[in-house]
Amino acid sequence: MTDENGDFVDENPELTEAVRIGLRRAGYHVMRAGSELLAGVSAFLEAVGGSSSEAEEDGPRSQRIEVE
Repeated sequence: MTDENGDFVDENPELTEAVRIGLRRAGYHVMRAGSELLAGVSAFLEAVGGSSSEAEEDGPRSQRIEVE
């Protein structure tokens, strides 16, 4: 609510704090989801770009090294 000057008056500080915490957590999850989306698009583009005949001639790019 607002007072006669138009300033915000916090009637329930516990609710306000809960909303802040909820928004912070939601923002964190949105950022993680965006990161996963970018990783998925990157993997898709790498797979599509790597399916050309030139990439097949080079052979596999990963190498397995066994450690004792």
